Amino acid sequence: MKSHIGKALLFIYGSKQFQTKGGLAAGTLTTNVYRCSKFKEIMKTMQTPCCSPDDVIFGLEFQQSLYCHLLCRLLFSDEVQLVFSTFAHSIVQAFRTFELLWEELCADIRDGNLSSRITFPSIRAAMLKLLKPNPELADSVYRKCSGLSNWYGLIPALFPNAKYIYGVMTGSMELYLNKLRHYAADLPLLSADYGASEGWIAANVNPKVPTEMTTYVVLPNIGYFEFIPVRDGIDFKPVGLTEVKIGEEYEVVVTNFAGPWITSCEIFGCQI
Repeated sequence: MKSHIGKALLFIYGSKQFQTKGGLAAGTLTTNVYRCSKFKEIMKTMQTPCCSPDDVIFGLEFQQSLYCHLLCRLLFSDEVQLVFSTFAHSIVQAFRTFELLWEELCADIRDGNLSSRITFPSIRAAMLKLLKPNPELADSVYRKCSGLSNWYGLIPALFPNAKYIYGVMTGSMELYLNKLRHYAADLPLLSADYGASEGWIAANVNPKVPTEMTTYVVLPNIGYFEFIPVRDGIDFKPVGLTEVKIGEEYEVVVTNFAGPWITSCEIFGCQI
């Protein structure tokens, strides 16, 4: 029986953690998430482990990490089941970069060697463990790219077993939807849940609807939420979760264990 376990095309990046004076590990939200052993366990449970080694994810230079992310995706192209990045613009940026570098990536695959643009020893060492001469794969990628019209349908062409594309696609990320749909063709776009560095805020109640129609439900057990109505020239006091009105725009006050924080978002629909 053929295994259904695949891999995830994750355009994710992490920075270095540091220690506080109290000895606690600290860093950005995404760095802490991606370094957590639970994250890898969850991806394995979902049968979609990441294609890229940790040295690529936590590389110190973005362009080198992005190049290696793309190369890893091609090496495991038949196993990719989903495409993900935290934000839609990161996916668009990755495939715009691919448009410029695809021939160089094909050369790496054909020769089993790594481009000289990758200079960090740890990244080179990790990638060279994955690379071996594969002219057949290189020719396949070359034919697929050469046969595309203005790169339309690039993602399903390269990753025929991909089922959907996932990330934050609402709010300011809607600016990237047209380009993302161009790359995705008929591949579904699923908008991620609503979160912030201060804590998770809401869940997408129906990921299958078009991203422009996404509706979120606030998760009241994550933190304490208050909402400040936003209207020009008028100051309002915060209202509670049961007092928000459909169609109004709010700033969200999130109180977590570290204290109160304010983050901006728009409320298009509420379910209490």
